[in-house]
Amino acid sequence: MNISGVLVRSYPENVQSVWQELIKIEGVEVHGSNDDGRMVVTVEQESAGLLSDMLGRMNDIHGVLSTSMIYHEFEDTII
Repeated sequence: MNISGVLVRSYPENVQSVWQELIKIEGVEVHGSNDDGRMVVTVEQESAGLLSDMLGRMNDIHGVLSTSMIYHEFEDTII
């Protein structure tokens, strides 16, 4: 399992609409935002190779200015 922390930036007036679009994406959780439009997001995926696609998908949301991966962790899920 890959867990990534992502900083998503939008204009302050777009935070709510961007938040609503982000939580529609499987594996994405929004943890909070501030008054200047920054949102703290985590992404859980099976493959690290899919992260660049996910960041691109987030960037395509209307109102998103940028996305930046700020943390990445790989957890080996051996059962």
